[in-house]
Amino acid sequence: MRQELLTDLSSEAFVREHFHAIRPDIVEVYEAIPIPILRADLLRYLIILAEGGVWSDLDVTCEKPVSKWIPSEIHGVDMVVGLEFDFEWRGPGTQVASQFCNWVFMAKPSSRNLQVVVDAVVEKLRDVARVNGVPLQNITLDMLPVDVVDVTGPKIMTISILDGLKQLLGRPVDDRNFSGIKRPKLIGDVLIMPGNSFAASQNGYPTDQGEVLVTHHYEGSWKQADAEAKERKKHKDKGRIEP
Repeated sequence: MRQELLTDLSSEAFVREHFHAIRPDIVEVYEAIPIPILRADLLRYLIILAEGGVWSDLDVTCEKPVSKWIPSEIHGVDMVVGLEFDFEWRGPGTQVASQFCNWVFMAKPSSRNLQVVVDAVVEKLRDVARVNGVPLQNITLDMLPVDVVDVTGPKIMTISILDGLKQLLGRPVDDRNFSGIKRPKLIGDVLIMPGNSFAASQNGYPTDQGEVLVTHHYEGSWKQADAEAKERKKHKDKGRIEP
């Protein structure tokens, strides 16, 4: 089994090796991003897109062998995700209420779903730079329209996967399709795990959703910088509206 530690420099080499010939735009965006959490989010998608396998954050403990995660009767899986937030549908015209976690996920090499996620993240990062009138290498956390989770994290991942399923299946896919599931559910080629699987504490340790597969310890080393950026942005916005 090969083991490789990716540093900032070697991660750039990895991205160039796997994507320069086929998607130089991805390499350009990745190398330009100056914010560690944005790079970390995009890198996890790119690693699994390139080689397939399981992504797990450092603050995650595996509680059940990965080989046991997918029920034997389920086939045709391109990607496995778990519910971080499990909410009911909020009605027509609303954004999906639930959210898949991105601290753990699984996908095949060249995953159709992960490609959709990567494309959405790359476009969103370009949008941030364009709206703020700066090159990609000069974007800051203060410039993000809402939050890290909406730009590179689990929210944009969730929305992108559901958009991809809509294209695949020819119909909308939203909370109504998976809210409150008690066992893994295959929708198209995405296997969605119940909240207890990857985010038991976040979902209140439900007792009717099967086993806990991983425990997330919520280290969240990026959150302090994100909170400080939001505070700076709040003061800037306040200054704009005061006479």
